[in-house]
Amino acid sequence: MGVINNLTRRYNEIQNVITTPVEVINPVTGDKVDTNAIWDTGATNTVITKQIAESLGLEPTGMIDVLGVHSKEKVNTHFIELVLNNNQIRLKLVVTECPTLSADGNIGGLIGMDVISQGDFAITNFGSRTTMTFRKPSVQNIDFCQTKNTPIVKTTQPGQNDPCPCGSGKKYKKCCGKRK
Repeated sequence: MGVINNLTRRYNEIQNVITTPVEVINPVTGDKVDTNAIWDTGATNTVITKQIAESLGLEPTGMIDVLGVHSKEKVNTHFIELVLNNNQIRLKLVVTECPTLSADGNIGGLIGMDVISQGDFAITNFGSRTTMTFRKPSVQNIDFCQTKNTPIVKTTQPGQNDPCPCGSGKKYKKCCGKRK
């Protein structure tokens, strides 16, 4: 198995909105913007705000019809590079543009199913604490249903010299696979 990149966000309480820091890059100029993005399984595509597009000097690659809750409108699309988890996960993709995602402007993106479907994604609320985790590429089927009290989770343990799946950047044998 190749390199598995992981991203986990832990909260000390139940969350209704999951956000992570992201870097948005103009692949033509190399200009970068750091912002926060909402993870949204209800969104087909990833979105950036008009402010982010303008600050990076992105040229529209086209227009697309976007269906909202109450409307349909044509919006610009842009080609970007999206960087997640301190440079561990890098994706080049076409995103749509929206006017704004937060009143204070601290949310510049929305991560949709075009990104989420490239890996494994889960949210748990154990102990009244929300944890969101994402890894790319997909490495196992996660199924919370149980048969005969045995969880249906197929997994393969990484090799000793593989990167640790916790995302530390260390080899598995020097991190979570360390013999105690």
